[in-house]
Amino acid sequence: MLRGGERMFFPTLKKTGLERITVTDFPGLDRRESAQVNGFREMENLCSDGYPALRTRQARALVAETAKPNGLTAKDALIWVDGGQIYVGGLAAGPQLTDGEKSLVSMGAYLVVFPDKIYLNTKDLSDYGSLECRKTAAAGVGISLCDAEGTAYSDVVESEGAPEEPEEGALWMDVSGAVPVLRQFSQDCWTAMQNVCVKLQATGLGKGFAAGDGVTVSGCGVERLNGETVLQAVGEDWVVFPGTVAVSTEQEEPVTIYRYVPEMDFVVQSGNRLWGCKYGMVDGETVNEIYASKLGDFKNWRCFQGLSTDSYAVARGSDGVFTGAVSYLGNPIFLKERCMERVYAADSGAHQIVTTECSGVQKGSEKSLQVVGGVLYYLSGDGVQAFDGSLPVTVSQVLGEKRCHGGVGGAWRGKYYLSALDEEEAASLLVYDSERRQWHREDGLRATAFVGSGGELYCLASDGKLWSMHGQSGEKENDFAWMAETGEVGMQSPERKRLTRLLLHLRPERGKTVTAWLSYDGGASWTRQGQATGNGSIREQVIAMRPRQCRALRLKLTGSGQCAIFALTALYERGGDGL
Repeated sequence: MLRGGERMFFPTLKKTGLERITVTDFPGLDRRESAQVNGFREMENLCSDGYPALRTRQARALVAETAKPNGLTAKDALIWVDGGQIYVGGLAAGPQLTDGEKSLVSMGAYLVVFPDKIYLNTKDLSDYGSLECRKTAAAGVGISLCDAEGTAYSDVVESEGAPEEPEEGALWMDVSGAVPVLRQFSQDCWTAMQNVCVKLQATGLGKGFAAGDGVTVSGCGVERLNGETVLQAVGEDWVVFPGTVAVSTEQEEPVTIYRYVPEMDFVVQSGNRLWGCKYGMVDGETVNEIYASKLGDFKNWRCFQGLSTDSYAVARGSDGVFTGAVSYLGNPIFLKERCMERVYAADSGAHQIVTTECSGVQKGSEKSLQVVGGVLYYLSGDGVQAFDGSLPVTVSQVLGEKRCHGGVGGAWRGKYYLSALDEEEAASLLVYDSERRQWHREDGLRATAFVGSGGELYCLASDGKLWSMHGQSGEKENDFAWMAETGEVGMQSPERKRLTRLLLHLRPERGKTVTAWLSYDGGASWTRQGQATGNGSIREQVIAMRPRQCRALRLKLTGSGQCAIFALTALYERGGDGL
């Protein structure tokens, strides 16, 4: 209305603008509350191979199926244990084992199986047997004096006093003391002889033993001959070891020769020895010890002659059970939940062990120990640790507050694979890209063991299936479903902005459909918002979504087959003045 020639003007409203935010970098799994829109709180069958794009994993291939998966390793061929049978390259080999989970340790051409204490030559499958050997002569055991090669001494005079007018080289068994001493006359004096030995003879007594074996002798009538000793020479019906006897004799009581391997919690190979550890009760005694076999000889763990090649055994002072062992940076490391025992092996045999207080391996996650890119990874009670030789650091913060257990680890091309159980005992296969420092979840595969061979990673699953994890051998799986779910989208936007549109740029496999879903109630329910079907073109396809007005929402994508996600664009509407 005009009055007196005056004009009246209405206020001018500013045009509402649109703000575009595009994300082209997808760093993988991030379950933290502070996760950005490009991080995914949940996912299935995705990987970092296409980074910065998000890609589905490679198809796996089924190599073999087992009835009872009890172990997996690899040398020139894949080796697994099905029930109580070892298979080398798919062929049954070696002795029958007890049924149960096995630790398979490689040393040269040999495979050593614990806790059965069995060895198998993988170059000659007919060569196998037990690490231990026990032989008992029930009666008629001959005991005589000899040299280190088993040759009997002749013309030995036994007396308390020295023989009169001896000839050069004469032998005298001096029985004047508690222990007889064999002496030889040379250059007008009697000198105690070195390398004097005793021979025990009985049918089959030496079968299964070898010169240099550390054994325990028991049941011998000459009491001082009982105990630990080292065999100097062996025949099928006799053994020779250091000692002296006054006269040759024969006893009717049984004599036992025993080469034994200590009970151990974990065993690894390092520096041409096997190393092991034990915490607990053994024969009624508390044990907290670390052991090593004789150099180059995995059968001998009690061979002590004062040589650099000797076996090794030492008690430890750190408290708690051993939870894992690994060979890293050229030396064995034995871990507990709150510390690690680092062995510095010396060529002289003067090995040193240093205890370091740190976050160690979680009990039950001993299989999680893997070296990736020169760094040791494992699952601890504080999360996944990375250890480069100084102190371990946690690398699993993005996995959130929930803790997992029962870790089984694998290594492949700079990636750390971890199959673990969550607090509800549900399995997840998580993959850490050590170069990009990203986590992705593949699926619910529950592994019992991983092993790398021929540039491929193999997994023996709890259901007995042996998988080639990237499809390099075996029968490839036909298809698999995948999923990606974001955190809360929109919470990071400034005030007076409203999310009006979401645009998803992706490339599905030809003939495969990707569906987009939105949730406005924290994932309690989902509404389908759009989909795209792969047409075989190299150009990206777009799924456009118009969310309803809300403070925040979640986006979920589902599909099957191969797919790459390149970008996510969010359009925000800015309110006008006063809004």
